[in-house]
Amino acid sequence: MSTTTPVAVPSLRSEVPARTGGVAGEPKAPEETVETDRTRRLWSLLPVAALSGASGYGFARVFPPSELLAVLAVAVLAPIALSAVLSGLLRRRPTREGRAGRPTLPLWPSALLTVVAWAVVVSATLFHEVSDGLPGAAALRAAWSALLDAPHALLTTILPAPGEPELLVLPHAVVWAATAVAAELALRTRAPLLPALPAVLAFGFPLVLGADGPGSSYPAAGALAGAAALLVLVRSRVRLPLRAMALRLPAAAALGGVATLLGPHLPGLGSPYDLRETATPPTERPLSVSPLDQVAAWLRNGDEKVFTVRTSGAAPGNYRLAVLDRYDGTTWTSSAGLTPTGGRVPEEQGTDRDAAGRTKTLQQRFTVQSLPGIWLPAADRPSSVTTPEGTALSVDQDSGMLSTGTAVPSGFTYTATSRLPEYDADRLRYAAAAHDPARVALPAVDAAGQPIPSVRSFRTVAARVTRGTTQPYQRAVRLADWLRATYRLDPGALPGHTYRSLEFFLADGGRGTSEQFAASFAVLARTLGLPTRVAVGFRPGTRTGSGTWQVRGRDVLAWPEVRFAGVGWVPFHPTPGEAAQGGPGAASAAEPEERQRADRESTKPTPPSTPPRTPAEAAPATGGASGTGMPPLWLTVPLALLLLATAYALYALWLPYSRRSGRRNGPDARHRVLGAWRQIEDRLTEIGLPATGAHTAQEIAAFGARHVGGTVGRRLPDLATLVNEVEYAGRRPDSAAADAAWADCDALEKTVRARVPHRTRLLRLLRSAAPRRRRGARPPVR
Repeated sequence: MSTTTPVAVPSLRSEVPARTGGVAGEPKAPEETVETDRTRRLWSLLPVAALSGASGYGFARVFPPSELLAVLAVAVLAPIALSAVLSGLLRRRPTREGRAGRPTLPLWPSALLTVVAWAVVVSATLFHEVSDGLPGAAALRAAWSALLDAPHALLTTILPAPGEPELLVLPHAVVWAATAVAAELALRTRAPLLPALPAVLAFGFPLVLGADGPGSSYPAAGALAGAAALLVLVRSRVRLPLRAMALRLPAAAALGGVATLLGPHLPGLGSPYDLRETATPPTERPLSVSPLDQVAAWLRNGDEKVFTVRTSGAAPGNYRLAVLDRYDGTTWTSSAGLTPTGGRVPEEQGTDRDAAGRTKTLQQRFTVQSLPGIWLPAADRPSSVTTPEGTALSVDQDSGMLSTGTAVPSGFTYTATSRLPEYDADRLRYAAAAHDPARVALPAVDAAGQPIPSVRSFRTVAARVTRGTTQPYQRAVRLADWLRATYRLDPGALPGHTYRSLEFFLADGGRGTSEQFAASFAVLARTLGLPTRVAVGFRPGTRTGSGTWQVRGRDVLAWPEVRFAGVGWVPFHPTPGEAAQGGPGAASAAEPEERQRADRESTKPTPPSTPPRTPAEAAPATGGASGTGMPPLWLTVPLALLLLATAYALYALWLPYSRRSGRRNGPDARHRVLGAWRQIEDRLTEIGLPATGAHTAQEIAAFGARHVGGTVGRRLPDLATLVNEVEYAGRRPDSAAADAAWADCDALEKTVRARVPHRTRLLRLLRSAAPRRRRGARPPVR
């Protein structure tokens, strides 16, 4: 009987000594030749490249893929090519005995050349502007300094990080080093899985640095698993036919696919540990004139063009420029801390926009004409921003304000994407005010420690206006309605929002700009315990074409925002004439009938403080994630697989005992003798008897006599003769013969159990329980 092999080297077959050990009678395999070994190692560089690429693609959560792919291509292919070239110099030369000799060169030249090659490549690519594409001291110093600073810089940057050379040098160096080490391991060792270790370790870098990044690491992890399976398949020393190899390649790909699909649903996987919680960001406190102080100047130069904006998607609303949340009795200022970002603006923490209401997406493209300061306008809180290359974009994670860090030049163009919320008035009516002491605080004493009379008068006015209301949202609505109905908008009014200016506006002035309306609302709301801030921005402007708007100085607007628990900051518009221009986010100003109905209902008994429950919320708590009474998918699938595996293991353990019991307790002595022989045959397969079912009883007895030995082995030929006579000669054995046959069987099983390891026996039991294709009746046992 012959065996097909993919590679045959007849000329060397007679020169290779036979292997020692193994089962007696097993054919000896030829030892692998040096050339075949080197060929297999060179082919293993392909899965090594796949491993490094998959590991490097984990940085897609850290950098935009468009910026990352070019870096990965160089960091993967260059070390692979270098190792392949050096493998010719390190080629193993066969000795006279046919064994492989030592490498002609040690490892250190390869390591040195790899480092030099990386220095040349990084100087010519990422840092080519430093040294004009040539490796030099300046470029190497810049690369080394950036490599040391990159981890902390990435941990303090909102991901995805900008594709700057100072940051991209980290994945370039990590992937290059992992690929070089893996390639050397693939060419110098025979371990099938060892070359995958560097890629797995390198994958830890993006896992740690990209914990807060967009997207998921599971696709890269699945590709890593598939590439590792392919590496083992290629480096295996078991020579497979081409057909068998082709059948195993889809299995390796399937392994990666399964890892990708099932990874997110594995139980026990929560939010990964984020090192950003321990890193201290170099937060920049902007030094800029408060935009609220510039409202009057913009109004005086009402025809001045500020910026143009082209929109698509939802109807444009107000464009927010800056948010001011600190008030010292004289000026509203911002506590913003700017963090570098590659364009993503993180969502507001502690809020659920989907629970607050529906959202609509608005795409905006701004062109600045005359905009003093460092801030960039955008509708509501943008989700992403794209600026020209080289712009140092920063964002305040708390408010979503955008800044370039320097004065915005004329002609500066950028795009922003915003999700404009449509607040649900029914849900807001019963929403609680957020716990935010910093946004409720008001200075109540002067420098001498004496109470400020203005604060007491503000508290009195606010309590009088909101008398009869108990819910935070109703109080905010009542304040906005009262200011809008009681006072007049005058673009020429004197500026100012100090305590004295606001007290004069509320008591005697009667006229003011949106600066006084917004500041008055914020101060009055804070005396009621409502966390409030002041936003400064612009109305949509004047339409100049299809989706194009011109915003001028006269369109400047200030408005207050109140923070509600679980909803976030909600804008209110107390300025007269703004109820119809507040845009989608103007929850209090865009629905006057709803506010009137809420005011009428406020005089009735106080309703429950909890919002009305939706049908999904009203489902029983035990109903699981979907409310159908079933546990969630991530728990159902693993539990089902665990139950199936447990049931199969129990069945595999029960089956041999059931089979043995049926054979030993047969209906008569004949069946018991034959059952004992079947049991002996099954046990002998555990020590090397081929399970083909084509052996005669005498062949089985001879195999047992050789491998078992002892008294039991010597008795097997006599038992084989009895089995043939019972099966074919019609002999009727008595109970004593059946008992003797089972006694021999018990002795043989004891001997086999002592020789076969427990782990091997357990694996054989699990495999024996699997369904098999029927082979028809057993052949004669002569």
